[in-house]
Amino acid sequence: MCNSLIAFHCEWLYVPDLPESSVLAQHSMSELKTDSETVQKKARVGIVIWIVLGLIVLVWGAYWLLIAPLITENKFDPLNALFSGLAFWGVIYAILLQKSELVFQREELELTRGEVRGQKEQLAAQNRTLKQQRFENTFFSLLTLFSNIVDSLEIIRAARLGDPPSVFAKGRACFSLFATEFSGEYGKQQKAHEDWGHRTLCATAYDHFVNSRQAFVGHYFRTLYNIVKFIATSEVENKQMYMNILRAQLSSSELTLLFYNCISKYGSDKFRPLIEQFGLLENMDFSSLINQKHRELFNKSAFHSPL
Repeated sequence: MCNSLIAFHCEWLYVPDLPESSVLAQHSMSELKTDSETVQKKARVGIVIWIVLGLIVLVWGAYWLLIAPLITENKFDPLNALFSGLAFWGVIYAILLQKSELVFQREELELTRGEVRGQKEQLAAQNRTLKQQRFENTFFSLLTLFSNIVDSLEIIRAARLGDPPSVFAKGRACFSLFATEFSGEYGKQQKAHEDWGHRTLCATAYDHFVNSRQAFVGHYFRTLYNIVKFIATSEVENKQMYMNILRAQLSSSELTLLFYNCISKYGSDKFRPLIEQFGLLENMDFSSLINQKHRELFNKSAFHSPL
């Protein structure tokens, strides 16, 4: 049993490697594309600057050669005009450079946001993987503990009167004997209280049965309940799949005794709602019930798994 659980555990935990090289290649191509666009934008700004400077020099030269000789009075200083024009162009150039830098900064900010967003998504995926691994480690450890509890069960009695006591039943074979003992106790209560309903008869018979077998079934059902509760209250996805794995560990006699346990005061309040929510009695052999009308004591969801 343990070996099969461990093998299933290893198979279930296998996760294929992520295509890291593909992700890195896409990221590098994105960076190269961004650098190329930046260089092209700078080149265009430089071309515009040189064109404007050329136009200023051309206008100044034309003025100096063609218009200045015609002016008789020195009311206009071409040199001052040139430097004023250059100063004006310097202001325009500074504005253009500032605008270009703002564009570059905006693009870099968008890239940074994209990288941060990708890192957050990657971190979230890693956290989900770690939570899944922690849950599965605990779950399969609990299954191993549960299997050990079942294997440790022993009923010791003398086969015949006068014979020394010996192991009469061991492991899951004990539950067949438990189911027989409970059926006998139910018959006694039914003869003594013919006017009682099915639920009251089942609960009372189980109380008398537990008084003699508490050392065996008490630890068993407490462990089973806590495994079911652990799955139900976890944040793991696809809880039903783990419930189905747990249900597959239960024999027909165990399911029968679980059925009547959840009718009694020991399981009706906390355990039974989980049984009905996850359909843990789906594989139950109804022929093992003392009375077929006992099926009506549970919701139909208890016998049908959602998955």
